[in-house]
Amino acid sequence: MLNIKTLKRQHEEIYDVIAELRESMGSEGDLENRAFEIAQKISLLAGKLKIHLGTEDRYMYPYIMENGSDELKKAAESSVKEMGDISAKFLEYKDRFNTRSKILNDLKGFLSETSKILHMLEERMKKEDSNLYRLLV
Repeated sequence: MLNIKTLKRQHEEIYDVIAELRESMGSEGDLENRAFEIAQKISLLAGKLKIHLGTEDRYMYPYIMENGSDELKKAAESSVKEMGDISAKFLEYKDRFNTRSKILNDLKGFLSETSKILHMLEERMKKEDSNLYRLLV
């Protein structure tokens, strides 16, 4: 049996790290002093995403493919296809900005990319919450 509460809790933890990351970024003028803290939050977010995606891959998707309705299976297949792209984009982002020096070497790129990637992750989780997870209950 799939424990949807675990997946939802993981989403909440990811939302929390995203909020902490945004808060740490604050105003552009003080990024130099907070770059190490921000890099740590990016690494924390990467770890939480890795655990969450692993949970989905090991438990949720196999459960859906074995026990799900046709509607649920179709939603899951669509979700898997979409996630591959998001996952790859996040990994590229993390590799570009997971240290203080990488952030400081490209502040403009960091701000732009962070805004895009965080929005993409939030939208993805909202979609899972409202579509895929709703069908699992």
